[in-house]
Amino acid sequence: MVGLYAILDWPHAGGLDAAAAVRGLIGARPEGPGPRYLQLRCKGADTSTRIDLIEQVAPLCLAAGVPLIVNDDLDAARARPSLVRGVHLGQDDLRRLGPPSVWRESLAALRAGGDLIVGVSTHDMDQVRASAGLPVDYIGFGPVQVTRTKALPEPVVGFEALARACEASAHPLVAIGGLDAAGAMRAAQAGAAMVAVIGALVATSPAGIHDRVVALARALAAY
Repeated sequence: MVGLYAILDWPHAGGLDAAAAVRGLIGARPEGPGPRYLQLRCKGADTSTRIDLIEQVAPLCLAAGVPLIVNDDLDAARARPSLVRGVHLGQDDLRRLGPPSVWRESLAALRAGGDLIVGVSTHDMDQVRASAGLPVDYIGFGPVQVTRTKALPEPVVGFEALARACEASAHPLVAIGGLDAAGAMRAAQAGAAMVAVIGALVATSPAGIHDRVVALARALAAY
């Protein structure tokens, strides 16, 4: 069963505040299918702003039983350990830990003494293979299609490369990057364990988001 990995990209493209957007994204959970994870992603924000957003949305996630993952910001995740279930690190974040020879040790130390979920981004087969020895819960792979949520995105990988990465990965693989509802289905067919979606879940009301989440999560669950 392929899972939906919902991403709240802040500021919200539908004009909602963070709590309203999250109510839409996870409000489906008690009544039907919903996201397996919810990631808070706010590329232009500082750590203080991220912490404020965590405090707004984490209680909703905890009540719904949906793990909250913080993108890129270890300091924000560590600042609220009782609220944050995981952290997602890009290749730049990994490089800030030191050279590749210390990544395994550094990530193991990050996870020590707790149940922190850790995911890392990969963008090519070399990075997918290199992730095999890392103590992470999943890897992201992409962008599968053209994405508008990054100012300087990595090169598009496409669905054929996605299928190869799914086969080669030692960890569950999350397809990400420019995936609308049709693209999410293709990613599921390619073998992704989860599909990360931003734009296809955007609407101008929590109810509108809710409808999109239910439809997409239900469709992915068929794989």
